[in-house]
Amino acid sequence: MNKIIKCILIDLDGTILNSGPDLLDSLNYALERQNLKPINDKVIGKLVGGGAGAMIEKAYSHLGLKLPNNKIDIIINDFLKFYYDNCTNKSSIYPGVIETIKNLKTKYKICICTNKKQRLTERILQKLNIDNLFDIIVGSSSNLKLKPDSEMLSYIIKKLNIITKEAVMIGDSSNDIIPAKNLGIKTIFVTYGYGNLNPELKADYNVNKFSEVIKCLDSKS
Repeated sequence: MNKIIKCILIDLDGTILNSGPDLLDSLNYALERQNLKPINDKVIGKLVGGGAGAMIEKAYSHLGLKLPNNKIDIIINDFLKFYYDNCTNKSSIYPGVIETIKNLKTKYKICICTNKKQRLTERILQKLNIDNLFDIIVGSSSNLKLKPDSEMLSYIIKKLNIITKEAVMIGDSSNDIIPAKNLGIKTIFVTYGYGNLNPELKADYNVNKFSEVIKCLDSKS
């Protein structure tokens, strides 16, 4: 499919970044501030995705609790403040990611499309010294609806002045695959991340490691 592809859209958490340990530390910090017990690292995959608010809500549900409306903003702020200060303490880039993106960058525009807040996304990429690998970085903001809505993907497509069939979306969850399919964008699902696909939802390609993306792009199917 590489003959028509001009842009690669890439999710962040669970796709190119193993961010679970820092997210878990931040979540448990926020929970501790509410005198709640910590979340076990074995369930982090069920909590990541959808932004900080969704992660906290899922954590409360996991603990068998209802997130109190009058404390939501306080808990989210505690989470985000701690995460901003500690966002790369334990996070790591998945094997083969940097080399693969450098390879892809010689042929395609490379863009980040993540539900993580914009300033956090930029901070993490800068601290990991990989921000220069991306042509456009789009994270969560008040201007765009989060994935699985298609607004973030549409924004990038429009900004690059291309059409949807000239793009590919790479991600580790249904939140990445759904909006891409809704727009007619080819999809690549990474199996090693935190997310999963709904049983009835199929990506165009599945890969077990990021470097396999190149073979998908070179495929004629």
